[in-house]
Amino acid sequence: MVLTPIRRSRIPSPLEDQRAFDDFITQYLNKCDDLLSYTKRYPIVKESPIMTVQRQNRNPHEEHRWLRRDVYLYHQESSYDELKQVLFTYRADHLPLWMPQLLSVDRVESIVPNLCQISRYSFKSQGLKANRDYCQLVVMREFLGDTAKPKPRIFTPSASMANLAMMGRNQSSTSLVFADNAFASRGESPVDSPLPVKALKSVRSMADFQAPHFAPSRNQFAGLTQAPHDMEVEGGEAPRPIRRFQVVTVPIEHAACGAQKGFVRAFYESYEEVREYSDGHVEWSCIHHSDFSGWVPAFMADHSIAVAFPREAEALLEYVGRVRRGQLSNE
Repeated sequence: MVLTPIRRSRIPSPLEDQRAFDDFITQYLNKCDDLLSYTKRYPIVKESPIMTVQRQNRNPHEEHRWLRRDVYLYHQESSYDELKQVLFTYRADHLPLWMPQLLSVDRVESIVPNLCQISRYSFKSQGLKANRDYCQLVVMREFLGDTAKPKPRIFTPSASMANLAMMGRNQSSTSLVFADNAFASRGESPVDSPLPVKALKSVRSMADFQAPHFAPSRNQFAGLTQAPHDMEVEGGEAPRPIRRFQVVTVPIEHAACGAQKGFVRAFYESYEEVREYSDGHVEWSCIHHSDFSGWVPAFMADHSIAVAFPREAEALLEYVGRVRRGQLSNE
């Protein structure tokens, strides 16, 4: 198994220790930022006027590959508010209506409404004998005003894709544990748990040092850190994000989310961000990594996910269009 679910006991109580809880949430949002920066270096495997799909090269230390999908929406297409309603505010209500093969979403525990909750997702597995279900921790947050602006790449190294690539096959990319050689070149010792948020200010992502300079292809604004602060485009400065929201979903163990008959417990993690820019353009990015479990060979699982990944975005855009046109009233 590639992905190891976290334990419910790892989540601090927001009532007993608000600071520790905030730090816990921030770790996953930092990882989302780091992945948005690093994964845009992946090779492009599918490209259209409104979508780019990228896939990680085969890594001998990871059984399944990471995927990234960027959807570019312009003035005449889906708005930020429409995507926020479907993907953020009423996410659990809308998911079964647009996501292919999703049978149900069952809320297991609401730790903090609209910020941190645990849900079970039950899927009909096309072509597989047994259906799949997932017990997932969902972390959400919206950034407005100054907090929506691009941030320097100062994220926890344990969340860096560069470090994840160094990890052995049986280490979890969800557990946020440092790779043993993460600081070897700087003469520092690795640690066994994530740094406190305050300590992150002095640490930069390994991607800054190891990855080659990225040259944007079709859309120079994809990803928060893809357009540097001093980048200018024809006619003036590049548009900046004016608001954005993130949704992070990782596997978790929960006493109220045990096995259900007819389903195989599978695992996935996804990191989503929707950004609205000052010129009105909207972008939706999703980075995904999953493990079907069971007896499905890795190459078959990767192929199935790679085919379904762009189709999910197409289904979402079609659904948002139907909501706008009021065509769901009789369904």
